[in-house]
Amino acid sequence: MTTKKKFYQKKRWMIPISAISIVVIPLLLLLIIGQFTPALNALIIKQLFEADSFAAPKNIETIKKQVKVEKDIVYAEDGIENSFLDIYYPKNAKKDLPVIMWIHGGGFVSGSKEQTQEYGMALANEGYVVANINYAIAPGQQYPGPVIQANQALKYLQNNVDKYGGDMSRLFIGGDSAGAQIASQTAAVISNEELAKTMGLQPSVDNEQLKGALLYCGLYNMDRMGKSEKSPVLKAGVQTVLWSYTGVKDFASFSRLDELSTVKQVTPDYPPAFLTVGDADPLAPHSVELIDVLEKNNVEVESVLFDGTNTDLGHEYQFDFTTPHAEQTLGKTLEFLNKHSK
Repeated sequence: MTTKKKFYQKKRWMIPISAISIVVIPLLLLLIIGQFTPALNALIIKQLFEADSFAAPKNIETIKKQVKVEKDIVYAEDGIENSFLDIYYPKNAKKDLPVIMWIHGGGFVSGSKEQTQEYGMALANEGYVVANINYAIAPGQQYPGPVIQANQALKYLQNNVDKYGGDMSRLFIGGDSAGAQIASQTAAVISNEELAKTMGLQPSVDNEQLKGALLYCGLYNMDRMGKSEKSPVLKAGVQTVLWSYTGVKDFASFSRLDELSTVKQVTPDYPPAFLTVGDADPLAPHSVELIDVLEKNNVEVESVLFDGTNTDLGHEYQFDFTTPHAEQTLGKTLEFLNKHSK
């Protein structure tokens, strides 16, 4: 009996130890692997980001009836992987509609055009041809891959968008989060000859064609990254995505970091810009700083900010149509587009 009692006591101790091991060992492995490569942590971020979905505009069913969708068009036959775009345009549209090229977010390591499809369709429904592009993600594809792909997508649109009723003399480039960074840098490449030369890129469109940039909750000053995040989890996330994208663990030492900082690449030739970010978004200071830089360069800029309003709007609030703020910002975006399309 004594032996049997000791066995059960030992078994009771083994159960919690086993449970702890199930949690601790994978965490230790993550920490160890994370010292040598960002790939595993980037995959976790990708899974978390893509598990979430945006709330659709309230009139999405009407929009679906009125907007034509062309899926998975290859924009660079011999280009980098994932060079696909979708085109949305009104079914009963007249020709010569302004063109919007949209670049999705996802921290450079995740996301796809499918996540912003309904938003793109909502823009198209208002009289625009929208090209919603995919690009290869990090760490499989590192910088400057997505900027090269954005430029290739513009070349495709330059040669083909008239088939869908688009007018490339009235072009807008937009994006959200990391996509906003890529969009803002693409606009800088088009408007800043020195940056294009440094990057070895020939812009696919002329600056006169680019009528505006739509920049939602992006990161525009890489010097800020990894320094202002209060949460250890957020700080680790920033480390992972920028290590993945630049290929340099100490991303602050990346030799081309200034190319990614749009605040350092703005010239007076930068296109009119529309910026918006939530008041509870950790990236809010980036938009505030970029607005200041644009204004100092006499670039026309419009913004929807919420600083001091206590609305508690987080990252990507623009796509959360369960709140009135998303609908209002969409309205302001359309006003900006209408103003600069004429």
